[in-house]
Amino acid sequence: MDELTLLRNTRDDSREPSPTALTAGRAALLGRIADGDATAQHRKKRAWTPRLTWAAAGVAAAITGVLVVGNVTLSAQSAYASDVLRSAAIQTIQYADLMAGSDQYLRSHTHARWGVCDETGCKPNDQILDVYMPADPGAEWTLYRDWGNMSGVLTGESIETTRAVDGQFYGPDSSWVNVVFTDIPLDGAAAYEWIDAQYNGGSASRDENNFVRITDILRSGLVPAPQRAALLDALSRISGVTATDNVANLDGVTGIAIGRNEMLRAGERQEIIIDPDTGLVIGERAMSGTTLFGWGLSEEMSLTAIETTVVDTAP
Repeated sequence: MDELTLLRNTRDDSREPSPTALTAGRAALLGRIADGDATAQHRKKRAWTPRLTWAAAGVAAAITGVLVVGNVTLSAQSAYASDVLRSAAIQTIQYADLMAGSDQYLRSHTHARWGVCDETGCKPNDQILDVYMPADPGAEWTLYRDWGNMSGVLTGESIETTRAVDGQFYGPDSSWVNVVFTDIPLDGAAAYEWIDAQYNGGSASRDENNFVRITDILRSGLVPAPQRAALLDALSRISGVTATDNVANLDGVTGIAIGRNEMLRAGERQEIIIDPDTGLVIGERAMSGTTLFGWGLSEEMSLTAIETTVVDTAP
């Protein structure tokens, strides 16, 4: 019986309905409508429940898919970087290092474009750093530095020449290389353990600290081939390290960029650029991970070029 039939049954056309009949009819009608609404709501809930479930499952699947693809991509990139670094380590062992004679110097020439920041923002500043390491590393080293638009730390001048035993140009705790080369294990796994054991809580993460300390040694341009090969192998063992082909240094020389993004620094990426045939670092690069201090996303914050040669004299 539908609502219209029910309504009609509450009437008697032969006479006016009594108040009791009207009340009973109205109650029956409202009750039927209420039953109908409840049934409809129940049907709606039953119809929506699977849709919501499938929608939630779809979102979860999409998120899971993104994470899986991201992890797979990062794993593939890391695997490629490991192959590049270990191949470079093998090549480095076979490379005949430049050797300074008794009256010569091994010179590491760095052309750097670093950002100078103040209250108005950041702007690039080019510097030149020439480090002269004598044939006897325990003898006096020389640093020639053109600070560009900045003043020197020691002299206050834009150009300075500093000499110090063991490359400690800015004090006993500031050796240019910060390590005795013969202390570096010649096996990649052992070199990694050696670096990792020295971690003292610095940097945004342990991996970042290990990466920076290894690359700080390598970027000096002065590390002998056996130790250089071991450190390249050690880099391949750090989580998150990836490689980018055909990256140009500041002077336009191309190599392979080895770097990692540090999530605790808003994704900032630090890289060294290596010559895969010699294992020598030919430059460094820093890429922004977010919009900060005037830099946009994935924009070069700094870039250098590094060249190692043998020279007869120092300034």
